[in-house]
Amino acid sequence: MRRLAALSLLAVACIIGEDPVEEINPKRLTDQSGAVFAWDCTQYTGCEVRRIEGSAPLPSCDDGYRAWYGYSWSRFLSIDGACVVPNGYGAWEFVDEWSRMVVCEADSDCPQLNFFLDPDGFECRAGFCQSNDRAAYPPGVLPRRFEMIDLCLGDVAREDGWDDGEEFWAALDEACPSDDPLEPCASLPPGCPDTRE
Repeated sequence: MRRLAALSLLAVACIIGEDPVEEINPKRLTDQSGAVFAWDCTQYTGCEVRRIEGSAPLPSCDDGYRAWYGYSWSRFLSIDGACVVPNGYGAWEFVDEWSRMVVCEADSDCPQLNFFLDPDGFECRAGFCQSNDRAAYPPGVLPRRFEMIDLCLGDVAREDGWDDGEEFWAALDEACPSDDPLEPCASLPPGCPDTRE
């Protein structure tokens, strides 16, 4: 009975043209470098990043690989430069230093991955789109080391490369001393954005 009711609602939604995934998602995303990307979403395909005017250029990839942009998420959602694996059935590899966090001014600027069986939602906190699962990602806790790297260095254009050096990595090691990749950093490296509430 529940299955039929759900199918009936889906049929009605199709007839009147409503798409709950498209309606709740923004049309564009801006990352911390200032690059802008289209954010195309439907309940049938999920969401995809698309380059438009104002987007970052495509990364360089090895022969046979196709340059592309994808996205990844945990506490934050990032737009990632990538290379699609030949004959890899859609598999792709991150391009080093080509991930940037999505920024926001309001909750409506943030993606909502509501097309999964277990949806992931994001809200605007401290200028970044952050997971609204506050139990998994407490707002008062610092990010993890791999997130901190992108947050600290990602305000530059991808094609310009990170402005890092020995001083940065020493400060990061001091702020994030744990070898556990899931452990939050203990302190905020100098000059890095504070994403806590």
